[in-house]
Order: sequence, then C-alpha cells, then structure tokens
Amino acid sequence: MATVYMRRAKARDMDTIVSILQSAKGYLKAQGIDQWQSDYPNHETIQTDMDNHQAFVLICGDEVAGYAAAFEGEDPIYTALEDGSWLVDGHDYASLHRVAISDKFRGQKLAARFMTALISYFYAQGARDFRIDTHPGNLPMQKVIANNGFEKRGTVHMEEADHISTARWAYQLLIQD
Repeated sequence: MATVYMRRAKARDMDTIVSILQSAKGYLKAQGIDQWQSDYPNHETIQTDMDNHQAFVLICGDEVAGYAAAFEGEDPIYTALEDGSWLVDGHDYASLHRVAISDKFRGQKLAARFMTALISYFYAQGARDFRIDTHPGNLPMQKVIANNGFEKRGTVHMEEADHISTARWAYQLLIQD
C-alpha cells in the first residue's frame, strides 16, 4: 500500500481540492442528500481556508486523496446547539469541516485515517475537545465520525446558499488524559 499521511494544503493543491469537493457534491446528490448542493464549498472557501492556515490534505502515495478544513478556537456554527448540549462548554476546541475523499480513493477507509490524523495533529497541539457536524442523511460520514469516538450532541444550523439554513447533526469527541 502507498504511504498515507496528512499535511497542510498548498496553493498547488487547489485544483485537485476543488475537483474532490465537486465530486463529493455529486456523490451526495446521487445519495439524495442535499448537503453541499449549492455553490458551497467552492474555490473561494478553500482559498479562505488556506489563507487562515486551516486547509489540510490527505496524501496517498504522491496524490492528494482528501481535503478537510480544521482549526482551534470558537466556531460560530457550534455556539447555538439545539436539542442537546455539549459535554463541556467553552471556546477551546478544534472544529473539523469539509472532510472529503477523492472518488479515486473511495472505499479504502481513508476518511477514517484522515479523521484520525486530524485528531492526532490537534491533540499534539493541546486540543482535547473536538467538534464536527454532518447532514442527517450522510450515513457514510456519520459512520466515520462514530468510529472515531464522536458522540452526537444535538443539532446546529448552517447557512449554505441564499441564506437558507439547513440542520446538521453536531458531534463531539472529548479526550480525557
């Protein structure tokens, strides 16, 4: 098997990242899931992630196989949790967003490895509280999230297009040392 690792995204990765996200949109649409069916996420979203040093890629061999955005600190998306509560309150956590794997690598369990790499990276930076969300119909991502130890904590709302708010299930992983 090829070497698999995570690194920060670079400008040269942009076209591949956009392609991965476009194919992920198609995959979700084929599953009947309305997540990412607008212009979001797009080139500008990824550029903002890169500008803010929040863009990460999964490398398999010498190819970009996946993309995710992640950062530490308060995430406005997670301030208004409904139908539940966070295990701990506060603003000191790592948020994981826009996790997607290339069609070329689908079925190789790379999303789980990518998630583990992201958690390990931010754990090494001192994070112990991790948050992520996904569409209620996105069963493959829910499985990846659950298999990495996250618990469903409630519902958050995201604004994707035309200021339309859509519900997302929010999850949390709290690591006790």
